[in-house]
Amino acid sequence: MEIRYERDLTDAYMILPVGTGREGYQRRMILENQIRGFLRIQKRGQDQKEFYFYRISGRVGLEEYLEHTPLKTAVLKQLIFSVCQSVGELAEYLLNEECLLLTPETIFIEEREEPAAFTFCLYPDERQDVRESLRQLMKYLMGKTDTEDAACASLCYELYGLFQKENFCLRECLPVLERTQPKNLVKEPEKKNRAKQFFASRLNGGIIGSAGH
Repeated sequence: MEIRYERDLTDAYMILPVGTGREGYQRRMILENQIRGFLRIQKRGQDQKEFYFYRISGRVGLEEYLEHTPLKTAVLKQLIFSVCQSVGELAEYLLNEECLLLTPETIFIEEREEPAAFTFCLYPDERQDVRESLRQLMKYLMGKTDTEDAACASLCYELYGLFQKENFCLRECLPVLERTQPKNLVKEPEKKNRAKQFFASRLNGGIIGSAGH
């Protein structure tokens, strides 16, 4: 998928082409709602074609960030924990996690936040294999770890091994992350009525798993 970037007087944008799929619930909900943890998206016409504009002002892509800053344990933990939280947020809108793009180019980090805050990208027109995306992301991250942070490399390998399981769910990551949880890890309180968190794709083995998994 070709990614372009544009900047106007006030904002910067990542731009992806609109797919050929029919208008549906997923696309409508993603366009009409500001979903916590995800980039704001607008559909615009340009050069007789349609594109999705994602506002990325104040953020830097994970790929660019790791070109200049080796990956440390705290940042890795925050990234994976943020993936878990963001996928869980999709349940509030009955959105399918297969809309989630998990590539170094489509994950953004706000360096000014402490700890680092991550924002993700939803693409409503093409289904993603989220499990395979996580495997590829972790494989990429293993080559970006800080050579002076042995714990980071160890955690990468442990998570990569977990992601190799055929039907792993994200809840399995939590004990691994909490084993040596950073003090500043951003963790929001569980909502009382959220005991049964399923996804539109739950019948096909949604990646988050049920609360009772």
